[in-house]
Amino acid sequence: MALYLVNPGVDLTLELYIAPAVEEAICIQWERVKDKAIRQTFVRKLEKQLERLIVECMDWDLKEPTPAQASYAALISRKLDVSIPSEAVKYRFHMALFIDTYNEQYRTEMSKLPTPNTVEIEKAQALVAEKLKASPSSDNDAC
Repeated sequence: MALYLVNPGVDLTLELYIAPAVEEAICIQWERVKDKAIRQTFVRKLEKQLERLIVECMDWDLKEPTPAQASYAALISRKLDVSIPSEAVKYRFHMALFIDTYNEQYRTEMSKLPTPNTVEIEKAQALVAEKLKASPSSDNDAC
Protein backbone atom coordinates (compact mmCIF):
# COMPACT_ATOMS: atom_id res chain seq x y z
CA MET A 1 0.00 0.00 0.00
CA ALA A 2 1.13 3.53 -0.59
CA LEU A 3 0.18 6.67 1.25
CA TYR A 4 0.48 9.99 -0.50
CA LEU A 5 1.73 13.15 1.10
CA VAL A 6 0.47 16.06 -0.97
CA ASN A 7 1.24 19.77 -0.78
CA PRO A 8 -0.67 21.46 -3.61
CA GLY A 9 0.86 24.85 -2.76
CA VAL A 10 4.24 23.76 -4.11
CA ASP A 11 3.02 20.97 -6.40
CA LEU A 12 4.59 18.28 -4.23
CA THR A 13 3.40 14.69 -4.03
CA LEU A 14 5.34 11.99 -2.23
CA GLU A 15 4.39 8.33 -2.43
CA LEU A 16 5.22 6.57 0.84
CA TYR A 17 5.34 2.77 0.96
CA ILE A 18 3.53 1.16 3.90
CA ALA A 19 4.20 -2.44 4.95
CA PRO A 20 1.24 -4.85 4.63
CA ALA A 21 0.87 -5.26 8.40
CA VAL A 22 0.69 -1.50 8.85
CA GLU A 23 -1.69 -1.24 5.92
CA GLU A 24 -4.14 -3.58 7.66
CA ALA A 25 -3.97 -1.54 10.87
CA ILE A 26 -4.46 1.69 8.90
CA CYS A 27 -7.61 0.27 7.31
CA ILE A 28 -9.02 -0.49 10.77
CA GLN A 29 -7.98 2.96 12.00
CA TRP A 30 -9.62 4.50 8.94
CA GLU A 31 -12.93 2.97 9.94
CA ARG A 32 -12.56 4.49 13.39
CA VAL A 33 -11.71 7.99 12.15
CA LYS A 34 -15.08 8.28 10.49
CA ASP A 35 -16.22 9.52 13.91
CA LYS A 36 -15.38 13.25 13.99
CA ALA A 37 -14.02 13.31 17.58
CA ILE A 38 -11.75 10.34 16.95
CA ARG A 39 -10.64 11.83 13.63
CA GLN A 40 -9.61 15.13 15.27
CA THR A 41 -7.56 13.32 17.93
CA PHE A 42 -5.95 11.07 15.33
CA VAL A 43 -5.13 13.99 13.05
CA ARG A 44 -3.49 15.97 15.89
CA LYS A 45 -1.33 12.98 16.86
CA LEU A 46 -0.43 12.32 13.24
CA GLU A 47 0.48 15.98 12.61
CA LYS A 48 2.84 16.09 15.59
CA GLN A 49 4.56 12.83 14.73
CA LEU A 50 4.79 13.58 11.01
CA GLU A 51 6.32 17.00 11.64
CA ARG A 52 8.92 15.48 13.96
CA LEU A 53 9.77 12.79 11.40
CA ILE A 54 10.00 15.22 8.51
CA VAL A 55 12.36 17.45 10.49
CA GLU A 56 14.53 14.43 11.32
CA CYS A 57 14.71 13.46 7.65
CA MET A 58 15.58 16.94 6.36
CA ASP A 59 19.10 17.75 5.19
CA TRP A 60 21.25 19.15 8.01
CA ASP A 61 21.50 22.62 6.51
CA LEU A 62 17.72 23.08 6.43
CA LYS A 63 17.22 22.22 10.09
CA GLU A 64 16.86 24.90 12.76
CA PRO A 65 20.10 26.14 14.30
CA THR A 66 21.27 24.20 17.31
CA PRO A 67 20.85 25.80 20.74
CA ALA A 68 24.64 26.17 20.93
CA GLN A 69 24.73 28.00 17.59
CA ALA A 70 21.89 30.30 18.64
CA SER A 71 23.58 31.13 21.96
CA TYR A 72 26.94 31.83 20.37
CA ALA A 73 25.34 33.95 17.64
CA ALA A 74 23.53 35.97 20.31
CA LEU A 75 26.86 36.65 22.06
CA ILE A 76 28.43 37.73 18.78
CA SER A 77 25.44 39.91 17.96
CA ARG A 78 25.53 41.71 21.32
CA LYS A 79 29.30 42.16 21.45
CA LEU A 80 29.78 43.31 17.85
CA ASP A 81 26.42 45.10 17.57
CA VAL A 82 25.41 43.20 14.43
CA SER A 83 22.00 41.74 13.81
CA ILE A 84 21.49 38.05 13.13
CA PRO A 85 19.99 37.64 9.64
CA SER A 86 16.50 36.16 9.49
CA GLU A 87 17.78 33.27 7.36
CA ALA A 88 20.32 32.43 10.07
CA VAL A 89 17.55 32.29 12.66
CA LYS A 90 15.69 29.75 10.48
CA TYR A 91 18.41 27.55 9.02
CA ARG A 92 21.48 25.85 10.48
CA PHE A 93 23.62 26.48 7.39
CA HIS A 94 22.99 30.22 7.39
CA MET A 95 23.67 30.34 11.13
CA ALA A 96 26.99 28.58 10.54
CA LEU A 97 27.84 31.19 7.88
CA PHE A 98 26.97 34.03 10.27
CA ILE A 99 29.14 32.56 13.02
CA ASP A 100 31.98 31.88 10.60
CA THR A 101 31.82 35.45 9.29
CA TYR A 102 32.08 37.10 12.71
CA ASN A 103 33.88 34.48 14.81
CA GLU A 104 37.41 35.85 14.36
CA GLN A 105 36.31 39.43 15.03
CA TYR A 106 34.42 38.30 18.14
CA ARG A 107 37.40 36.36 19.49
CA THR A 108 39.69 39.33 18.90
CA GLU A 109 37.33 41.63 20.79
CA MET A 110 36.99 39.16 23.65
CA SER A 111 40.76 38.73 23.95
CA LYS A 112 41.12 42.51 24.46
CA LEU A 113 38.94 42.43 27.55
CA PRO A 114 40.72 41.82 30.84
CA THR A 115 39.33 38.88 32.72
CA PRO A 116 38.18 39.44 36.31
CA ASN A 117 41.09 37.30 37.50
CA THR A 118 43.60 39.43 35.59
CA VAL A 119 42.28 42.61 37.18
CA GLU A 120 42.40 41.06 40.66
CA ILE A 121 45.91 39.72 40.09
CA GLU A 122 47.12 43.13 38.94
CA LYS A 123 45.58 44.78 42.02
CA ALA A 124 47.22 42.21 44.31
CA GLN A 125 50.59 42.67 42.62
CA ALA A 126 50.36 46.46 42.96
CA LEU A 127 49.44 46.13 46.65
CA VAL A 128 52.39 43.79 47.32
CA ALA A 129 54.77 46.13 45.46
CA GLU A 130 53.45 49.08 47.47
CA LYS A 131 53.91 47.20 50.76
CA LEU A 132 57.44 46.20 49.82
CA LYS A 133 58.38 49.82 49.07
CA ALA A 134 56.80 51.13 52.26
CA SER A 135 58.21 48.58 54.72
CA PRO A 136 61.86 48.76 55.79
CA SER A 137 64.06 45.96 54.61
CA SER A 138 64.47 43.08 57.07
CA ASP A 139 68.27 43.23 56.43
CA ASN A 140 68.43 46.68 58.11
CA ASP A 141 66.69 45.38 61.22
CA ALA A 142 69.35 42.70 61.71
CA CYS A 143 72.21 45.25 62.09
